[in-house]
Amino acid sequence: MKEIEFSTSLLFFWIKGKVEVDNRFVKTNLSNTLLGFIPAGKDQQNVPLKNISGAMLSTKYYIKPIILGLFIFFIGLGSLGNSFIFGLLLLILGIGIAGNGLQTILKIEKSGTPYLIMVPFFEKQKMQLLNNTIHDALAEDTDKTDLNLYFDRKSQ
Repeated sequence: MKEIEFSTSLLFFWIKGKVEVDNRFVKTNLSNTLLGFIPAGKDQQNVPLKNISGAMLSTKYYIKPIILGLFIFFIGLGSLGNSFIFGLLLLILGIGIAGNGLQTILKIEKSGTPYLIMVPFFEKQKMQLLNNTIHDALAEDTDKTDLNLYFDRKSQ
């Protein structure tokens, strides 16, 4: 069983998600939030490997949060002279919002419907590892039911 834990938000890195992959299931445990940072429960799913047809990793750039974040960043930069703490807060908020516009998305195709796991760009390595783990589990599950492969291994 392989378990991978990751952050689901750039600014609020303490909000975590977890995916476990074993020889029968892909189990997800993701945090639901209001406004991106207020915890509002969990989203838990157990998806049998037999129902998964594939997994795909992609990177998306959402232009609206990037522009809004840069706008807030420049307002914070301009207000540093008047109020340092307020300007610094706006700078951090602007960087966080702009950074949330860069998303890594793992798309798990289950029973014909996509299940999306969206994480910040810095969690791409973990999503790549998770994608490879799901593909390995799917290949192993397929190999278990392949009689030709079974008899080839038995004869060797």
